[in-house]
Amino acid sequence: MISVIVPVYNVEKYLRHCVDSILAQTYGDFELLLIDDGSPDGCPKICDEYAAQDPRVKVIHKPNGGLISARNEGIRAAKGDYVCILDGDDWADENMLKFIHDTVERSAEPLDMVLFAAYNVYEDHLEETLNNVPEGFYNRERLEKAVFPYLLTDTRRGLQVGVIQAHTWDKAFKRELIQEHYTREERIRVFTDVPMTYECLLHSRNVYICNEHLYMYNKTNEGSIRAKSKENLLTKSFMYLVSYMREHMKGLGEDIDRQLNEYAAMLIIRTGKWRAATEPSLKEAAQHMKEGLKESEMLSFVNVKGLPPKVGAVISLLKLRLYLPAMLLCAARVRQDEKQVKQS
Repeated sequence: MISVIVPVYNVEKYLRHCVDSILAQTYGDFELLLIDDGSPDGCPKICDEYAAQDPRVKVIHKPNGGLISARNEGIRAAKGDYVCILDGDDWADENMLKFIHDTVERSAEPLDMVLFAAYNVYEDHLEETLNNVPEGFYNRERLEKAVFPYLLTDTRRGLQVGVIQAHTWDKAFKRELIQEHYTREERIRVFTDVPMTYECLLHSRNVYICNEHLYMYNKTNEGSIRAKSKENLLTKSFMYLVSYMREHMKGLGEDIDRQLNEYAAMLIIRTGKWRAATEPSLKEAAQHMKEGLKESEMLSFVNVKGLPPKVGAVISLLKLRLYLPAMLLCAARVRQDEKQVKQS
């Protein structure tokens, strides 16, 4: 049996589509846990309606505590052998659960995780989100050789995000694994999937990775919590995120310790580029970077030694409180990225 968890908050417009996509699955041995996180709209009533119609649907109503809090409530209540997590404004391909079940059944070794792919759904087109490693079965030895050195970050072509998508919704987790390694820090409000996904992977023995498109990630809901996540860049939420990752992943290997440093630097650079691209002036971008760094204390997590040169230059300037020169470098990175996109 599979437990499907859906945290629900302010997604009245999309929730029925999400729930219907699960109830219409070609594999039927599942429980659907709808976690109403104190939603102020019509979602609580919709959840109760589905529970009254289908015994596989169970509803938990709780005070609002944020995405991680709602997800954790579902994880603790899950009874299935494997756990999947959907966002309430997304939906699943009708064969998603069957694919997970069949993959587990075919595997010669017990699987801790099954990783697949998704489509980003826009108003007029779809975009793929893929895992950037060869498809197939990965035992611990193969994970340590081919995945873990590039899990959080990949510096083979500058400082890039890691080879495995950090989302929780394009994965199935063995229940015992996720119940041991779910994220306890509920104050994290940005990149909420990152710590749990990577911690679970780092404690996995056998996983299956593929690029079957089984999940539809709704990019049209601009009012969602995740769509507003950039508003919180470089706040204390980042501090909670990086602190938690260091506490739970540091010491799991030299590659991981290096990547934890790179990941913190990447968050700062990402924020700097976003500020440079969206603020009315670089002077205002510099001021907001100064305020965000003071509040988040993110620079205390970063050691310049070992960082790629261009990244290290920005971090060094920020550590010297030379915010405007740092924003000039970030703006140059934005222009370079735009040029590469046009060329491609």
